[in-house]
Amino acid sequence: MIARPRDTTDLYLAPVALELDRRLQKLSGLSERRLDVEVGIATDQQPRDVGDRRALMLATLTHLLPAHGWVVSWHPRGLRLSHERHQVVLGVPDSVRAYLGA
Repeated sequence: MIARPRDTTDLYLAPVALELDRRLQKLSGLSERRLDVEVGIATDQQPRDVGDRRALMLATLTHLLPAHGWVVSWHPRGLRLSHERHQVVLGVPDSVRAYLGA
């Protein structure tokens, strides 16, 4: 059965997902050095290790993003958007996956 939107947060899934996908596309194909620059610009920090890269890349992707109740986190298959019992996973470009050490 298809889940129907139950509240305003559910209605914001598409705009939030599309913006995150746009941001992932922007990072697609960038070198590790250039990804470090993008992370530094968005977060004013430089990652020290793989754990930092994961946290700071997530902060970069969600920087100034009105998520409207959707929680953005990492999932083994990519970037997860979740709200209550709903979730969607967006694929991550190979360059970002390599940068994260995945």
